[in-house]
Amino acid sequence: MERIIIKVNSGESLPYNEAELLFEGMVRGELSDSQIASALIAIKLRRETVDEVSALVATLDRHKRRLAITRRGTVDTCGTGGDGKSSVNVSTAVSVILCSLGIPVVKHGNRAQSGAVGSADILAGLGFDLGYGGSSPEEFFSAHGYVFMPAPDYHPAMKRIAPVRRELKVPTIFNFAGPLINPADPEFQIIGINRRDRIDFIGRVLEKLGRRNVTVYSSRDGYDEVSPSGETECLSIGDGAPRRFTIDPSDYFTPFPMPVARDLREATRLFLDGLSGENEPLGNLFALNAALALRSMNHCGMRDGYHMAREHINQGQPCHTLEKLTGSIGSPVSLPGA
Repeated sequence: MERIIIKVNSGESLPYNEAELLFEGMVRGELSDSQIASALIAIKLRRETVDEVSALVATLDRHKRRLAITRRGTVDTCGTGGDGKSSVNVSTAVSVILCSLGIPVVKHGNRAQSGAVGSADILAGLGFDLGYGGSSPEEFFSAHGYVFMPAPDYHPAMKRIAPVRRELKVPTIFNFAGPLINPADPEFQIIGINRRDRIDFIGRVLEKLGRRNVTVYSSRDGYDEVSPSGETECLSIGDGAPRRFTIDPSDYFTPFPMPVARDLREATRLFLDGLSGENEPLGNLFALNAALALRSMNHCGMRDGYHMAREHINQGQPCHTLEKLTGSIGSPVSLPGA
């Protein structure tokens, strides 16, 4: 192990087998915090390789607690995060919209690691019981067609590494792996990443791992979401050759700057305003991102998906679904501390 640590800290890339040994050592507690931190920063600075990300995913997959779900057609909207822009929680809103459309959602996520507010922060703040007290995640999914899986609950191997990641305050190779280790192994995925120059890279990782029915995307203005202000580049991994396409928000609405959420209260207000349609531009943004998921699942094309999601928002269906998920039937969900 010492030889591998020296090698990676010297700026050398690791072949698959050595990368597996390194990450296995991390999750088993065989490395000190300083060794973990130095390795993660060294890998980040000279850029991650396909072998290294694939080895990390395989390692974490072996150690994860799997969620036994047999329903077909499940989807996850978990992205890498780490764009450093503290933008509104689009992927979480999309997951609720998809559930309101009758699509089974197995949402993987976490509390904020390098940003301001994570998907778990939003849902917990609105009253979603992340511990499923009195029930189980499987029973909740069976009843609602939706489950949220907080990463720490399903990846005990990450417990040793999580404090180091929080201390580093920057995205690392674990951000790339996060969306690829969903405990429910969804049939479909959309994965937003914060580095457009790495779309093809993640595509190669997916192919090495044998994954299908996944769309990887990143906006030209640096978001891990379909942007409301600039074009977003997409790569779809299916049974044939990867397919590329671009989403231009001006084809759907008047472009606008991505809203910024500086704290949980502000993030929650934006989340609810967009999901309810009270904030029309945000509702448009959520609908456009939902359309990408619908396209990726072969439900419909982008334009039809956008109008379907937009109409659903206008009818109040996503907010009604959110009330059911958070146990707030009869009393609208409200801002934390309100």
